[in-house]
Amino acid sequence: MSMNLGSAFSKKWLKLIKKLLFTCTLTLACTANAEINLAFYSGQSFIDNGDLSLNQGKTNLNFNDVSWNDKSFEAPIFYGARVGYWLDSAPNWGFSIDYAHLKNYLEYDKNASISGTNANGVSVNGSGPISDYIQNFNMSHGVNTVTFNGQYRWFPSGKRDSSLLGRMQIYSGLGAGFSVPHVEALIRGVQTYEYQAGAGPVINGMLGVNYDLISFLSGFAEYKLTYVNVEDSLNGGGTLSTETVNHQLIFGLAAHF
Repeated sequence: MSMNLGSAFSKKWLKLIKKLLFTCTLTLACTANAEINLAFYSGQSFIDNGDLSLNQGKTNLNFNDVSWNDKSFEAPIFYGARVGYWLDSAPNWGFSIDYAHLKNYLEYDKNASISGTNANGVSVNGSGPISDYIQNFNMSHGVNTVTFNGQYRWFPSGKRDSSLLGRMQIYSGLGAGFSVPHVEALIRGVQTYEYQAGAGPVINGMLGVNYDLISFLSGFAEYKLTYVNVEDSLNGGGTLSTETVNHQLIFGLAAHF
């Protein structure tokens, strides 16, 4: 179940998540004899079609195979940050905390296969405009995923050094976490515009290449797959629920400590 939060509290809560990344970096760097990195990235997100459910009063509708727009490079852009920790005793293994500002925009001006009951309790079963029931729905200020990941990396040259091949590491990762979406919805004239916590679970996996540029800075390219299950609460009662699969091609820089 989602839990609505007041606007001021919600923004402070989301800022706390972002500060956690920096706090972890400083804490680990001061207490551990291992490699720590702080990475920032951006890129392009692609969102698979999926189902959307609206439950509000007598309305109980399912919209099949709806389309989403990512608008990755439109403000506020898609971006992310990650704190990574690689073990000194087993340098191939590590873990990370990842924050991603993914965005989802429902293409509500399109038709979809709709089934269920409308606000009058009348059965609906057929194709029709989504906008007849949902006038707007997006998470443009972020789905805001936070995941805790285990990671493994390979050294193609057998070790990490200053040679051309020695600068390269291939890595993978798998993790789970939660989201704090900013819900923007307009349903039958009632607007919802707020951050919400406890919206649902997140699972992600990643595969990338990191390349050392100088002693403390590297660049990386990565494919990341993110599954997000959200149940967003609506002002006046009711929920919008969906499961989205986001494919991300990301590029970034990482500082090493």
